[in-house]
Amino acid sequence: MSFNDRERSLSSGKPIRLYEFSRGVLRWLYASGDRDITLGTQVFRALRGGISDGGLRQSGQTKQDDFTITAPADIEVAQPFRNVRPSAEIGVRVFDMHYGDGESVCRYVGTIANVRWPRLDTCTITCTDIDAGMDRPGLVDTFSRSCTTYLYSTRCKVNRDLHRVLADIQGIAELSISSGTFAGYPAGWFSGGYIEWAIGGGEYEQRHIDVHAGSNLQLLGGTAGLALGMSLRVYPGCDYLVSTCHDKFENLLNFRGQPHMDGKSPFDGDQVY
Repeated sequence: MSFNDRERSLSSGKPIRLYEFSRGVLRWLYASGDRDITLGTQVFRALRGGISDGGLRQSGQTKQDDFTITAPADIEVAQPFRNVRPSAEIGVRVFDMHYGDGESVCRYVGTIANVRWPRLDTCTITCTDIDAGMDRPGLVDTFSRSCTTYLYSTRCKVNRDLHRVLADIQGIAELSISSGTFAGYPAGWFSGGYIEWAIGGGEYEQRHIDVHAGSNLQLLGGTAGLALGMSLRVYPGCDYLVSTCHDKFENLLNFRGQPHMDGKSPFDGDQVY
């Protein structure tokens, strides 16, 4: 029988819901039933305690149509959210199928918005669909002395690989890490930049650098996920001033600010500007 025939059947349906979470090439696959399900070349695992959701809603209001998944507290895909939100989005796809039938239908596509642990043994994963992104305001250029793009972006055009610094963590605290490598650069060289480290599958987690002083880097969000001896990629930051763009990155041609703008505001009420 086809999927549609089983859906219409009064007694032949054996519905199963499959959940696929992805970050780059990393995959977390789960099935709502009591046994593992193979779909194509992928195996969706059954979980002790089960995985379920509150159903799909299509009210036309994206903020009201959040999709909530309930799962065991130790489900792998939720663990990166326990301390600091992952630096990259984790995608979600939900499939419906019937046990014994190889045909499936994709019911939902979105990303993880947040994860909560309401009970010791349970977590709730709240997802937003791809339409929610269309309601967000786009980025705009402002008329300012500072640059309006962000460092290493396609508009900035600074090649981050040319500025990459490799370092090993030699000291670690709740909010900061230290390495002799950092001491070889002027104070503030890495402020506003970020570190990254491998998490498997060719993926890297990132953490923003708040302050660089001597051999220490203070990180925004703390040091959760880091450990002594871990190898890092470190990238210098920018304060988005024209002098930094020219002297530090030699990128003046791509500077998107207005360093010579008048200090007088056109909106101060004066009719003469």
